[in-house]
Amino acid sequence: MTSLPQSQAATADLEEIEEALARLAPRGFTLGLHIRYSRPVRRVSTYPSQWIQTYTQRNLGVGDPMMIWCVMNQGSIAWHELIRQMPDPLDVMGQARAHGLVYGAALAWGPAESRSYIGAAHPDRDFTATEIARMAALLRKAHDLLDRDTALRPILVAALEAIACGMTYDQACEALGISRTALRYRLRMAREVLGAEDNPQAVRKAIDAGLLNGVSLSGLSKGLPTGPADSPD
Repeated sequence: MTSLPQSQAATADLEEIEEALARLAPRGFTLGLHIRYSRPVRRVSTYPSQWIQTYTQRNLGVGDPMMIWCVMNQGSIAWHELIRQMPDPLDVMGQARAHGLVYGAALAWGPAESRSYIGAAHPDRDFTATEIARMAALLRKAHDLLDRDTALRPILVAALEAIACGMTYDQACEALGISRTALRYRLRMAREVLGAEDNPQAVRKAIDAGLLNGVSLSGLSKGLPTGPADSPD
């Protein structure tokens, strides 16, 4: 039997994790993996659609006590306890209750610079300790899966940075101290790891994954001019 490529295999495993979370959290959940530059690399939410719409339209994420707690902590906390501990100036938790999200928990795992989280809701009771433990295990597994799948070696990130800030191939080669052949190879490897068809798509995917910050200084710091990058070979 032919094995799946790493990215496809990881996606399949993540989908299984999300299905398991759906069974544990029948009122819905949000799973965010690897918050980098203020947004997760992968995010999925199964909360009621009206609540998702309200949350998005009112920009409640900027003041969500659950998100703030997850950024600042590792572990788990029940929503009723979260309300006692965290300020809620936008009344996010109150608005959630109005949409039927009364019982739930928040879980967080990973280093501060790349943290993953779960927000999970139950329709009629708090989660048991066993259910929390299961969700925590699923969160750790998903965190590790995506971390491996989005990893790029520093030399590949540097090559993408050069293209991201608008260098031509010749300028990038000079900045990185490598040959044109080596640059092409590194960009090709970066595209393969990220599952991108061309360099611009690879740059966008790397930014979305938190691997690039979107405003590269590598070329500017060397005082090099920038220009349109060559087409990939």
